[in-house]
Amino acid sequence: MDGTRVRLAGTHDLRRPWTSVARVAVGPRLHEISSGTREDARAWAEDIGVERFTQEFRVQGGRLRVGETATRDPDTGLREPLLAAVWEGRRHAVFTHLYHGRPADAVALFQTVRVTEHDDGIVAAPHGRAVSPDPAELVKEVPGLGLLEIKALTSRTKRVLPPWRGAPVAGGELFRDTVEGQGPYFLLALRSLLVTVLPEEDRLREAPSRLADLTIETVR
Repeated sequence: MDGTRVRLAGTHDLRRPWTSVARVAVGPRLHEISSGTREDARAWAEDIGVERFTQEFRVQGGRLRVGETATRDPDTGLREPLLAAVWEGRRHAVFTHLYHGRPADAVALFQTVRVTEHDDGIVAAPHGRAVSPDPAELVKEVPGLGLLEIKALTSRTKRVLPPWRGAPVAGGELFRDTVEGQGPYFLLALRSLLVTVLPEEDRLREAPSRLADLTIETVR
């Protein structure tokens, strides 16, 4: 969604859907917005409990649909109202949620980003008072390997790299690290991309060799 276009190629099954996630700060409020296909957005809305969209607005050449649901705190049982907002283009969509939000809040949020739909996805560029504190992240599941989280390699994102040198691989370095309570993972630092690899539990040992069969690169 930040304009970085990523291409994956190799012998793996790459047919699984992808999503892209970005954060947009408007004043003191931070919003997380996601993009994918229109089908992805509708599945997301169903997953969070939206039974139907109740209002629709024409926004930036697409339609902004909103629906209401609520979250429940498992400890207290209290319910918190949630507004789901989905901007739909020809094939792709941008979707987010707002706690205690009103339809006017959703319209106002989508006025802080310029949404441009391309054949392979959406660019959502903050403008006005809105800023994006981090590069957007593309999330892609690759069967037999695991979950890939891909973002631009910048001076900010490279801070997550371990202090030791990684193993040399085609196009960059491969690091292995561990998060306490979550297990091991890999970081692949390429020329312009940082890839976090959360391997399938039973494919941990194979992950480096299977990564070697996958080309990940930015394209114009």
